[in-house]
Parts: sequence; C-alpha cells; structure tokens
Amino acid sequence: MRKVTTLAAGIAAAAVAMTSTAANAEYPSKPVKIMVGFSAGGGTDTTARGFASYMHEAPSMGGKPAYIVNQPGASGQKAAKMVLGEKADGHTLYMINIGTFIAGELAKGKKRPYHIPDAFVNLGCASQLVTSLQVHASNPAKTMKDFIANAKKSGKTITWGTSGAATMHATIGHIFFDGHGIAHKKVPFKGGSKARAALVSKSVEVVLGGVNTLVGFEDDIRALASAGAKRDAMARKLPTFGEQGTSGIEFTGLMCLFGKKGVSAEVKTKVGAAIKHIAGLKGYKKYMKKNSLASFYTDSAAATAAQGAMYKAMGPVIKKILAAR
Repeated sequence: MRKVTTLAAGIAAAAVAMTSTAANAEYPSKPVKIMVGFSAGGGTDTTARGFASYMHEAPSMGGKPAYIVNQPGASGQKAAKMVLGEKADGHTLYMINIGTFIAGELAKGKKRPYHIPDAFVNLGCASQLVTSLQVHASNPAKTMKDFIANAKKSGKTITWGTSGAATMHATIGHIFFDGHGIAHKKVPFKGGSKARAALVSKSVEVVLGGVNTLVGFEDDIRALASAGAKRDAMARKLPTFGEQGTSGIEFTGLMCLFGKKGVSAEVKTKVGAAIKHIAGLKGYKKYMKKNSLASFYTDSAAATAAQGAMYKAMGPVIKKILAAR
C-alpha cells in the first residue's frame, strides 16, 4: 500500500511540475500567428507577409517563426474579433494600420464591437499605409484639377472602390468627394487588391487605395494624389491632396502589430524588440521598397500616442459621414 501511495504521489508531483513548466515557458513557445483582416495582395497583407518572413531572425523570438492568416470582412473587424477570442499569450497577433482600425470602430458608433485602447495593446509599428486617389490609365484626367472639373461637368454619380466600407481609405474618399460636392457611390471590397482589380476592369471609375497597390499595374492605373502632410517617401513624384487644393487629408496610417489586452510584459518587450529588429533589416527594407512601402520603426509608446491623435483627427469626420446617411 505504501508503494502505491508513494508512486501516486510521485506521479502527482511530476504532473504539477510539468504544468508549472508549461505555464512558465518562455515566450514564444510556438510559432506566432499574425491575423490580417484583408485579402492577399493589399498593403496590409504585403507588409504582414514581409514582416512575418523575418520574425524568426529576431533574437528576441528565439528562432520561432510567424505565419499569416487572412480573414477578410467588415473592414478588418472580423479578424480583430478573432484575435480577441484567443488567449492573451502573444501567440496570436493582429496587423493593421491604425487609421483603418480606428475608422472601422468609429463607423459602428454605439454598436462598435470593441474600443481599441480597452481591448488591444499597440506593440509597435514597422511601416505605414498612404492613401492615394487612383484612376484608370484611360481616364483623361492627369491632375486632381482635371478630375474634379470632369466629374462635375459630367453630372453623374462617380462610383469609387476601396478596401472596405469603413477603412482609412474610405474615410478619405468621403472627405474628398463630399468636400468638392461631387455625387458619389462607394463600392467596398474585401481588400485593396480586389479594389484594384475592379479599377483595372473599369468596374469602378476611381479607387481610394494604398499607393503601394500601383506596383506592377503602372500601365493600367494612374495615381493623381496621395494623402499626408508630406509626399510619400516611396512616391516622391506624386503630389499630395493638399498641394492640389484639397485640405483635411493630411493623415496616414502607421502599420502596427497589436496584441490582445492582457499580454504579459515579456510579450510586449520581446515583440517590440522584434519589430525594431525587423524594421532595420536590409532584406525587409528592400522587400518593402520593392512594394512601394516604407520601412521604419515606431515604438509602442509613440504608436499609442499616434493612435490617440488619429481618434481626434478622424472622429469628427466619421461622425459627419454617419450623420449624412
């Protein structure tokens, strides 16, 4: 009887030890999943795939790789809610630009599925998304002045595509068309690549999308303007909306990695270090430049501050859009 008791006690002690070891395992203990709320080929997906391919090289990640899971829908909110359904252990993260993330939340009003500062932690950013107004290469407009004049002269409703109903691109589209008194109809798609395909096929007349989506389609698409207070470093020849007489579009969206609120300090530190490391890699910079995307590091504190500023910039705009519906 004593031997049986001793054996049982030994098994119990071993089980406790194994449980304790698993609970205290260093992060990451397995590959990291990065959720993307849009289809493959757009700015978010392109950035995420480039970033994930270098995750295992970051010293803080202990050789563990990352992989991408695309879950398009509701301007990225479907993927965000899936992240919130996972454990806050840092093994499921979410990549999106803060402009689109915030626009999606604000567009829901009181029915918002989450409030970003309460539900997520901004771990840092490694790029940004810059919106551009794009037309088909056959469009006679060569400047924004031409486009506005032609749109008003036609007297028709301009159909325009974007990567989602409530993205940063969509918000900028509303600011532009409403600001110039141009009748318009938004056609949302599940990702920038799908919006681009619609423009190439002339299913829509205009697209508000990332500057990066023009790569490889220069013979089919022409960008007329870019958002931001300054010209995009990856498209210096493309003038801004402001330079062409349209104000109120002086913002771009930092492309950041988010964790579910409650992730440990270890996760914050290690993922933050990984973002900084990857943003500085020559291979990542080369990959991003090839896709007309910038590569630079913004730490968690600065990214969170930028997030707060974006709420203030986009809040009144989206409130006005909602009121006009």
